[in-house]
Amino acid sequence: MDLGGFGKKFSDKGKMMFFSQLHVLIRSGLSFSRAFELLIDSAKPKDAELYSRVFAQVVSGRELWRALESERGFTRLDSSVVRIGEETGRLSDALEFLTDYYRSREEQIRMVKSALSYPVIILCIAIVVLIFMLLVVVPMFEQVYARMGGSLPAVTQWIIVFAESVPRFLVILCIAGALIYMIRVRYGKTDSYRSVVSGLWMRLPLAGGLVRKYQVARFSRILYLLVSSDVPILHSLHLMQGIVSFYPYRKSLDSVCMDVEKGCSLTDGLSRFEFLYGKRFIILIRVSEETNSLGEALRTQADELDRELKYDIGQMNNILEPVLIMVIGVVVAFVLIAMYMPMFKLGMTIN
Repeated sequence: MDLGGFGKKFSDKGKMMFFSQLHVLIRSGLSFSRAFELLIDSAKPKDAELYSRVFAQVVSGRELWRALESERGFTRLDSSVVRIGEETGRLSDALEFLTDYYRSREEQIRMVKSALSYPVIILCIAIVVLIFMLLVVVPMFEQVYARMGGSLPAVTQWIIVFAESVPRFLVILCIAGALIYMIRVRYGKTDSYRSVVSGLWMRLPLAGGLVRKYQVARFSRILYLLVSSDVPILHSLHLMQGIVSFYPYRKSLDSVCMDVEKGCSLTDGLSRFEFLYGKRFIILIRVSEETNSLGEALRTQADELDRELKYDIGQMNNILEPVLIMVIGVVVAFVLIAMYMPMFKLGMTIN
């Protein structure tokens, strides 16, 4: 697939601007062709190149969603949502949904970066300092104590032995990193690899809960768009199979689709995956199906989960900072005390 000079990825911020501007121009009453021409004229050169390729395909007779699907800069979510908008005559609503979706996603990414930047910087500096101490400072102390003679405390001996093994450990770590990268490149698109990686993510103490909330919020927003566009629930679920990429939720959709095809309700299908969607969400779906208010319930749930995500990310940051500082302080203090302990003993002996 030719990308010209654009590159492989189109950033979330770029897509938010694209869908937002196209939505505003179409909503203002301009024809699709005129709206796209204005979009191309106002875009940066690389973005304009991408827009021009999409527009050229539309002018040649292809649907917009097929034009987006042929460009690697856009995802299956983009093309699928635009397809829904074109097929239901609600393209403007589809573009507005994608604008809100990428704006929310961009805000979440900025929030995560802001929350984790300080702890990550502290952790990186601490690792560099610790490696420097083990590779430079500890050998200096070892040479001094070797000239002094005498026996060293067990803790000091352990630190010296550990420092000697650090170079080997770093080499093993680099080899392991290279192997992991090779495995990812070779098997990254296989179901077995995605199953293992997604399982590890969801078992992480803090990240697991955030991943679940993000996926359920995304599931709710996309299904809300489909349901509110009067797309039948079974057809909506089939469309979502091509949009949801996180392995456990994609596999659950396969099963839910089969259950609905057999005549079961959406609640019955989701109930088998309570560990993924949560009991509260399934109860909400059951009530909304009984009261014929599924679309509104999904939108409300997505908004609520977004708010919870923002709060949880902030709380995670509040927990990580003091814990990291405390752990780093303890480790550095332990190394320093272990290396100075023979001097303390020597001073006490002289006294």
